[in-house]
Amino acid sequence: MMKQFLMSVAVLGAAVTLAAPAVNADATFAGKTGTTDVTFQGDTTTKPGTTDPKDPDNGATVGGLTLTAVPSFSFKDAGATPKITEASTKVLTANGVSTQPTGDTTGTNNTSSSIYVRDTRGLTADAAGAGYSIYASASQLKAGDQVLPVASLNMTVADGTANSNGGLITGKSAVSVYQANNSVLKGGTAKTAGDATLGTVAGYGNLIAKGDGKTNGDNATGAVSAELNLSSNAVQAQKYTGTMYYTLVDSATSAN
Repeated sequence: MMKQFLMSVAVLGAAVTLAAPAVNADATFAGKTGTTDVTFQGDTTTKPGTTDPKDPDNGATVGGLTLTAVPSFSFKDAGATPKITEASTKVLTANGVSTQPTGDTTGTNNTSSSIYVRDTRGLTADAAGAGYSIYASASQLKAGDQVLPVASLNMTVADGTANSNGGLITGKSAVSVYQANNSVLKGGTAKTAGDATLGTVAGYGNLIAKGDGKTNGDNATGAVSAELNLSSNAVQAQKYTGTMYYTLVDSATSAN
């Protein structure tokens, strides 16, 4: 009897379990929708304006715009030290070398020698000041008191990869950057009497790349390269060094 009773309980339990879904299948449900949103605040921790490009240790920041990484250049002839005999006849080329900044999400540009920009202003594409321009200026190259006889130093910046907004940094080709110190910027020293809008600003160099109104967040250019051409072979067998200055300017200031 005990076995028969236990089996009866088991059968009853199975019947109850099978009946439950049938009841739920006939039930009627009603629903409503709610909303969810999030609002972001732009970076207002920096004062609007441009910093001194001759003081790169302080960075080039304009109201939420920051250069997070820029290339350096080491000119070699197929990896070997250039020959003095070819100093005035051969153009030396170099690919930029840069360190990927922490938190970069530019995908295919992660291993490129690129210029990296962080825009945390949160501006919409049609807002005043949206977008930015990047300028470059190279100093003289020296070994002690000896100045390398540079005929030209040109930089080429490839386009970057579009971000999730469709924003893109576009570069320029063969831009002269050697001692380029007369960029035209809004708010600069007036070129002509009565011109209060456009003027030249010493030290900012020439335009090498532009970010459009959708380049919010972390973005990068494509690979950066440079060409160095000397005017004579009157050089000494030693290392000549100089500085490449990069300046980031918001579109409200840039005139290029």
